[in-house]
Order: sequence, then structure tokens, then C-alpha cells
Amino acid sequence: MAYLKTSDTIIINATLTDKGRKLLSRGKFKIAKFALGDDEIDYKLYDPVEIRDTEEYQPSLLNAYSLEAYSDRLKNIQYGLNSYDASVLYLTPEELDKMGEFKHAYLLYLPVLKQNNKLDVSPTKRDFVYYVSVNDETTQKLIDSIPGFKFLQSSNLDNCKIVIESGIHMAEEKISSAEDTTPTIKHRRHGIVKKFLLDHDFFVNADNRFISTIAAIRPTSRFENFASGEAIINFETFTDIVPITLENEFPHYASYIIKGIPNLMAQYDYPAEDPADRIEYSALAGPRGAVTALNVVVDNQLKVNSTGERDFRFSKYGKIDQTPFAEIPTTKFDYLDTTIYIYGGTTNSRVQVPLRLLRFAGT
Repeated sequence: MAYLKTSDTIIINATLTDKGRKLLSRGKFKIAKFALGDDEIDYKLYDPVEIRDTEEYQPSLLNAYSLEAYSDRLKNIQYGLNSYDASVLYLTPEELDKMGEFKHAYLLYLPVLKQNNKLDVSPTKRDFVYYVSVNDETTQKLIDSIPGFKFLQSSNLDNCKIVIESGIHMAEEKISSAEDTTPTIKHRRHGIVKKFLLDHDFFVNADNRFISTIAAIRPTSRFENFASGEAIINFETFTDIVPITLENEFPHYASYIIKGIPNLMAQYDYPAEDPADRIEYSALAGPRGAVTALNVVVDNQLKVNSTGERDFRFSKYGKIDQTPFAEIPTTKFDYLDTTIYIYGGTTNSRVQVPLRLLRFAGT
């Protein structure tokens, strides 16, 4: 369904999916419910941390073209309008009085997903992607040749992980000026948990032509700090994640569901310590809700080392005999670029993680 706006008229253009046309031909088609969305708006054009003046981003958002109606049911309403009014149960009497007759969830901020690149287990982003070594030979070549370079390893899932946080994020000056957005445990409970905005689960879409499964963390993992300044960061990994039957909008992509754990990284008062000396473990400036970590397990046929026969997918979908690293200009690699998509199970907030599957090809 889409809107078609002329000079003086707005027309709703509805296109039936294959399933809808089949029901219509049988005389059983009936509209039972509808949903609203704004897929044509790219909210990534607006960065609340970098942009200070709304006039800088309004033209990009308001002048977007309306999309035509799709017949593919998996391509419709990827960014739907959600209702969070269940959290009205936890409103204070003062908040209820402000609303008058019409009660609603009183949401000032919605959580976003943000990748954490501050931790020791976080991989290095290089050439706009995160590298994944497909076999031990490639891993050893990178370790020996590029000191300090952190990358994902398909044969060692605990060495590096993709860490995703869910919570409230905005410019630091806005955080400091708004009393309810500082990253404390109290504001986490009031602004996220009691608003029913906590992502207990996360959905992951990964291309099953290259990635055989997703490795997620155990529920016993911890991501927490204390008033003493100490922190516990323990992402325990296991590999028993199998695809679920939830369909997605990407061809060849499998869907997975992974668990989140409480994100208890909070701001405390350290009277005897210089604030500049504090170690920030979270990528979010505001209250933190949940966190998860994952790794990818590469398809076994892509793991063949340089003495074996190269899998055809490197030449069909990627590039072969490339020299992507200036530190080792004569060393050749094959690689495939792919992207995994992660969604908050409650908030539907999304983040994309670009990956480059790397195989040592020789010198």
C-alpha cells in the first residue's frame, strides 16, 4: 500500500500480495487489520549526536519520495508504527494528571541499537567493514603481519565478538541537561524497564550462502560495573543457535533469535576521582537497557586453506587474489562482503554490521 499525492488529492494505492490474490480468486479475501509504516524515510540521515540544528536534516527527511506499493509481502512495512501504551500501567500520578482524559505511554525517548567498539573483544573496523578470518592459516597470517589488528575468527568464537547494546542515545550535552537521561540504574528502570522497552531478545538475519550459523552468548553472561569503579565483562559464547522459521525481506538470509542480558553499565558518582579518568565501557550516552554479543560461523567449504581448491563463491560473489593490507602488500587474499542485520525484539530498533570474510590465498 502507498500514498499517491496529486495537486489536490491523496489516493491510497493498494496492491495485493500473491497470497492476497489467491484468497481473492477464491472469494475469501477479507481485510482483518492494517498497519502503518514509513519505509521511505531513511532515519540514518539524522544523527542526534552529530547534528545540532534540525534545519540541517529536515530537507533530507521531508523531501523523500513515496514508495510504490509492493506485491511481495516480505518487502512491506519494515519500519512499522508500533504501540507501547502498555507502559501506562507504570505511570506516576503526576504523569497521569498531566494527560487529562487521554492516557498514553508518556514516552519521551525510544531506545536504539548501537554497536560497541570500546571493548577488548570488539573487532577493529577497517575499510568500513569488520574482518572475519575463515581459517587458522588466515588467522595466523594476520596476527604475524598486523600487530594490534582485532578481527573475528570463525575457528575461535571467543577471541572477538560483535557487541550490540540497546538503550537511549543522544548528544552528550542533551544527556547532561535532561535529568531523566543520565545513564543511572534508576533511569534505566524508569525510562526503559517500566516503559516495556527492554529488548530481552534480538533477531539476527544472516546470509546462509556464506554463514552457516550464529554463535550467541549464554544467559549467565554479565555486563556490569560498580560504584567502586570495577566492572565485570564476561560474554560466554555457545554455538547451539539454529535458524527459526521467521521470514525476512532478504533473499538467501536465515533468521535467528538470540538472547540479551541486562546492560548494567551505569554512571556513578566518584567524588575522589577525576571524571576524565573514568573508563566508559558502554557505547550509549543515556540509560542502558540490554546487551548481546555474537559471532558468525562461516560455511565449512569456505574454510579451505591456500593449498586446497578455492570455493567458487569467492570468485562469483567476492574478489580473489587481492592485497587489501598496506602492511603486507605482496600477500594475497580472497574475500566476500556480506552484512548481518540485527533487530531489537521489543523496540524493533535496527543496526547493520558489514562483514568481510577473508581467506589467505598466497603470496
